[in-house]
Amino acid sequence: MMQAPVNVSDARAVAFDMSALPDLSFTPCRRIWLSHREPIFMLVDAVDYAWLAESMWNVWHAGNGRGDRWMLYAKRNVGPGRSTVRAHREIMIAADPGRDDAFLSAHVVDHINGQTLDNRRCNLRWATKRDNAISRRTRGTAPTLESIVQRVIADALAAAAQLEEMPF
Repeated sequence: MMQAPVNVSDARAVAFDMSALPDLSFTPCRRIWLSHREPIFMLVDAVDYAWLAESMWNVWHAGNGRGDRWMLYAKRNVGPGRSTVRAHREIMIAADPGRDDAFLSAHVVDHINGQTLDNRRCNLRWATKRDNAISRRTRGTAPTLESIVQRVIADALAAAAQLEEMPF
């Protein structure tokens, strides 16, 4: 039985106050909530928002207990075997659809800035498993999602100010 698509940003009831969160509607980015108990979201490009919001995404706490459990990823489960699909990989496959199975099996998606919930296309790149391991950051060295959101807002405001100054 197939279920109707769900817009998780509107449909997911949350148990925390979102009133203090900055509005992203004038930026090229959007939030998709991953938990209804904790204020955890992934940041995505507006161009990817519509198709990503059709699915219910949740948070996966990565790591193996060696100090890297701070890494959080957006994921969902699909099919009868409940296979895990990670948002960053789905975004890169959608952005770069010409990759064959051999390439996809030999590569992972690396978060350039180290923030694993920053799933904007500008922060994602294909990498070999070796290169991804080399670029892995230690706890506290990746920017916070909140600081990234503030930078996105500042950039959008600066762009809007430049447009206002242009004589048309």
